[in-house]
Amino acid sequence: MPSDGPSRTPTLQEVAAEAGVSLATASNALSGNRGVSAALRERVVEAAQRIGYPRGGSAARSRKTERVTVGIVLPDVRNPAYAELAHAFEREGKRREWSLVLASSDYEPEKELEALERLVQTTDGVVVSPSRPPRSGLHRLTASPVPIVTCDEPADSPLIGASVRTDSFGGGRAAAHHLVDAGGTRFGMLGGAGYLPSTQERREGFLAGLRDRGVPDEAVHVVGDVYGMDGGQSAMYELLELDPTVDAVFAVSDMHAVGGLFEAQQSGRSVPGDLLICGYDGIGWTRQISPTITTIRQDWAAIATRATDYLAAMMNGGEGGRATLPVELVVGESTRR
Repeated sequence: MPSDGPSRTPTLQEVAAEAGVSLATASNALSGNRGVSAALRERVVEAAQRIGYPRGGSAARSRKTERVTVGIVLPDVRNPAYAELAHAFEREGKRREWSLVLASSDYEPEKELEALERLVQTTDGVVVSPSRPPRSGLHRLTASPVPIVTCDEPADSPLIGASVRTDSFGGGRAAAHHLVDAGGTRFGMLGGAGYLPSTQERREGFLAGLRDRGVPDEAVHVVGDVYGMDGGQSAMYELLELDPTVDAVFAVSDMHAVGGLFEAQQSGRSVPGDLLICGYDGIGWTRQISPTITTIRQDWAAIATRATDYLAAMMNGGEGGRATLPVELVVGESTRR
């Protein structure tokens, strides 16, 4: 029987209840604000249309032209390791039909914070590799209307919904076992005094792996706190000055390993004849130079896939997670005698 009075207009709260989302999410979805994924926006719009909410139709029309945009913040895209990670995110973005916005922090917390403050207001979600945890820009970010996923380095902030890392400790341990098994007797580590948490984990894993083989910590030289190829070259110079009898070296990154290789060759050492070298990351350079460099390979594609899986889930109102992905020893000529 028809009602005697005028029909009542549904409220936004009723739209939220119908869609099974918060009032804020329903508001953002129907207003076209950032921070709501296309799938979640569609859910809210359909709920609004079902109950006759007046703004449901216009929102449905506007969302058809929208595309999910995700921000990616990395410390230094000139570094081949981060360039490979950026490329992996690019492939994932293309597969998901996302638009990506890439920013570099240059390991500067202020620059990282500036990029994050811009991206959390203009994208649907952000993936960030913190520059200097725990003093990074991410730790100083006070609020975010969109989900944030960290990768590569750890971070402790209530704004972080998910994180993806690789097993740095396990990688360091695997490098130690391999160098001993390859014939190393006197050990050094390049870049092991660096400030990044991943560096510290690789160092601790390396020392633990040597202890597994009966080598005490005090018999290992850990030198260098500067990152990059120049850091590897200067650390190798320092190491060979400190102990010319060193015959097995683990580098905290492949760029350290390349710089260390050049310095060792310039000093008259043959690799692998006089000196075994193992790097970390698995960048393309390790397979292009002579000798090719043994490395602990990170799976860039797996990192990007897991991080974007978490981000997609959170943008659709789901949960994030924490993942530590395995690494792989890839043997090159630098440890084959």
